[in-house]
Amino acid sequence: MRRVLKTLGVLLGIVLVGLLVLLCWPFVNRSAPAARPAPMPIASNEDPAPLVSYIETSALGIDAFVIHENGTVVFTYGEADVPMNMASTRKSVLSLLYGIAWDRGLIKLDRTLADLDIDEPETPLTELERQATIEQLLQARSGVYIPAGAESPEMKASRPKRGQYSPGTHHYYNNWDFNVLGTIFEKETGLRIGDALDMWLAQPLGMEDFNPSHVYFGQKEEVTDYPAYRMFMSARDLARLGTLILQKGEWDDKRIVSEVWLTKSFTPSSRFEPMKWGFDNNAYGYSWWLNTENSAVVAEGWGGQFLYVDREHNMVFVARRDTGNSGLGFQWFRQFKSVGFPDDLLEVRRLALEQRVSKPITP
Repeated sequence: MRRVLKTLGVLLGIVLVGLLVLLCWPFVNRSAPAARPAPMPIASNEDPAPLVSYIETSALGIDAFVIHENGTVVFTYGEADVPMNMASTRKSVLSLLYGIAWDRGLIKLDRTLADLDIDEPETPLTELERQATIEQLLQARSGVYIPAGAESPEMKASRPKRGQYSPGTHHYYNNWDFNVLGTIFEKETGLRIGDALDMWLAQPLGMEDFNPSHVYFGQKEEVTDYPAYRMFMSARDLARLGTLILQKGEWDDKRIVSEVWLTKSFTPSSRFEPMKWGFDNNAYGYSWWLNTENSAVVAEGWGGQFLYVDREHNMVFVARRDTGNSGLGFQWFRQFKSVGFPDDLLEVRRLALEQRVSKPITP
């Protein structure tokens, strides 16, 4: 009996060690190098003290913050060079990749789920659901209301009844739409998302921290055949995408994504009452939140991942929160750390604009 108990103890120890290793195993190699890093010009006439003071003494949670103006870095705070989980901001980045693929004739927005042979073996789509198009998926208007990977409790609670709305008739922020878009992109282009991001955006824009391995698909879940893709990106690299938008799709006098696509992306496909919290978004385009009152384009993600493109002032604001790079790190964040809030970004923006009025920043 003693020998049996000893053996069981050894086996239990091995299992616990294995579980601990699994929980601590990093999602991505954050130090994997960028292919063609190119530092951006930096302005030296920004007074960082008020911004840093607010971030460190009043903000609820900011690990990195970056501001661009007129294609120049005017403020950097914290771990701006650390690739962090993008959460739902990944969806807006994928929308840019869809635009480049559309520009190149690789993707047609009117192709339907039926055309693309998209179905769910566990929950077969109806003939009506299979008429949803790529464009409607980008707009979160597919009309497909079934369980999806990486759904939040709020998404599940607000999901319409199946068949309640036809494709294209109702906006619902639907992870099923976004996850399927990842699969469709790779199928239609023949490229992995990470590789396309690297070739089409990271290298032309000189991203300093992005590596193709920073994008991967999560484990397949029982409820769906289409897992969520995960994306890691640093604050300073994410800010470049905002500047690309302000420059109407051009970078260093080279066309990256067409202005036609950006116009389509930022034209509201759905309108609603301004949200009474956060960025007061009142519309949605091609996987981008919009505030038509102040011409802002916004990408948001759980935990405090924010890209705010201020087209009125030609500025980009990025706030990031590091939610962990392992299962254990993620759970530690959820249990013991606070998420970031839009109000903090808006307050840093207010302070930066206040400086801009009193002491104009030159590129």
